[in-house]
Amino acid sequence: QTLRALFQYNPQHIDELMINTGDFIYVDPTQQSDVSEGWVIGTSHRTGCRGFLPENYTERAIESDTWVKHREYVFVTASRFFTQTENEPSVKLNGEVRNPSMSRDITNVLSLQNVTLRRGVLVMRHGERVDQVFGKSWLQQCLTADGEYYRADLNFPSTLPQRKDSMKHFEYDPPLSCCGIFQSRLIGEALLDQEVTVSYVYSSPALRCIQTAQHLLQGLKLDQKVKIRVEPGLFEWTKWEASKVIPNFMTMTELTEASYKIDTSYRGNFPLSSLVPSESYEEYISRSSAVIKKIITPLLLLFAFSGVSGVILIVGHGSSLASFTRPLIGLPARDSSDFAKAVRKIPSLGMCFCEEVKEENKWQMVNPPVKTLTHGANAAFNWRNGIMED
Repeated sequence: QTLRALFQYNPQHIDELMINTGDFIYVDPTQQSDVSEGWVIGTSHRTGCRGFLPENYTERAIESDTWVKHREYVFVTASRFFTQTENEPSVKLNGEVRNPSMSRDITNVLSLQNVTLRRGVLVMRHGERVDQVFGKSWLQQCLTADGEYYRADLNFPSTLPQRKDSMKHFEYDPPLSCCGIFQSRLIGEALLDQEVTVSYVYSSPALRCIQTAQHLLQGLKLDQKVKIRVEPGLFEWTKWEASKVIPNFMTMTELTEASYKIDTSYRGNFPLSSLVPSESYEEYISRSSAVIKKIITPLLLLFAFSGVSGVILIVGHGSSLASFTRPLIGLPARDSSDFAKAVRKIPSLGMCFCEEVKEENKWQMVNPPVKTLTHGANAAFNWRNGIMED
């Protein structure tokens, strides 16, 4: 039985229990046979102490009044953009081992319980590429007389992935710089900190985009769970290619052998052979509009069938941010000159985020889940200049 104290009682003897008004006392009826009439023996819920107390100081309580809330769990029927991360270090709090992300996750779930779960598309430009820093002749700076690659500056990648054809193809399909690798992982970690759930990743076939996707997934701690779907249709406007031809991209086998997490079962909507050199602006806009719809439509059906939500990450080029998001939200293409001006302002890892408005069956542009990454230029430095010389 559970009793509730009506009055305060101060013990007169050492075996009596002190109670305050409103205290709950647990009483076992089987232990009352040897207790004097008018008295009971019980245990205080507040202090845990046990002793005798006058029965007329109490009344029968509703047992649910003494239920103790130890922990709270929230059950949802669909995944959210935000999820608890795995493999995070545990800490001890008041003697209890806890995961630091768990309480944060519970708070996020509680705050979103009454919010309609939405799906999102995050379109992102690749990270800093080597020729962006060292110019179009960057590869010549890194080759020995024997044609072997070496790291001429710390911002060059430590190694280049192996490819069966000539290394010179990297000149038109350049890798990320070391800063670009760091930037990509940093953005991934920021997305992880915001608990963004990335369900699918699509990348342009350009090496810099695939590398960006790989390091983003590493920062998100999803590189062992989510594979990169290489979609040739996501390549940039071919008119902007300096070589005036479609670059020789690394093959799926070469990418896999180089330890990139590629979804080899994926078949692109636009084969590489369909990319036209020096395509017109209209051709590029038409391709972009078609490929984004072909990527999104089946995934939305899959989401609807499975009842889950998530973010579709698309890693492309500066031109991708406008060419993929505007048709998604129902806006017409910009004029080609305005388009070029807008693209020139998009920095490395610039991003746009489109969110589904489920009730209206359309998309809207909203703030990306993480802030812009801003960094300054760092010029090459030779210690002899200005230090040793007069």
